[in-house]
Amino acid sequence: MGRFPQLGTRLLFASEKMMTDPLRIPPEDMDDETLNQLDAQVVDLSQSAASAIHADMARLSMSAVGSLRADHVESSVSAFNVADAETIHASQSVVAAARGGTVAINESAVGVAVAESTEMIDSGAGVVVANTINSTGSRSLLMLANTVNGPVETVLDTRGALLAGLSAGIAIGLIFLVRALTRRK
Repeated sequence: MGRFPQLGTRLLFASEKMMTDPLRIPPEDMDDETLNQLDAQVVDLSQSAASAIHADMARLSMSAVGSLRADHVESSVSAFNVADAETIHASQSVVAAARGGTVAINESAVGVAVAESTEMIDSGAGVVVANTINSTGSRSLLMLANTVNGPVETVLDTRGALLAGLSAGIAIGLIFLVRALTRRK
């Protein structure tokens, strides 16, 4: 699997024009543009921003995206609100919400990650929900998983989340009980 797509593949390079020849627009004309909606097979975004991307393959470098839907996502020093893809690889990036089959984050921050398999290397996350989590030097607020491999610093694991939910339910129930008893008198 090379870095460049096969000849004849529809490409979109930080421009709203669809093209098959990536050499028609020089790289200096592609940077620092704000784009709206991009829909292509392959999107390479560098030092740009887009509100929405829908693609088979999306590669982001020093870019920002609002909503991202793709089969495969690779990002480096980028930020996006919502990413929905089969595989997401984020390096030194910030993601508000990621959903996919495989989510791999390296030196990145994720608000919420929901995946079948998650790999975290020196990263931070708010909530991680996955079947399997492989972690190296990472931390999270809440982690729900069947299997966790490697050290992870978490505030609430599956057992802690159940206990916190049970405690909160009992406390709220007691408050309603006391209010109901005081109103009868």
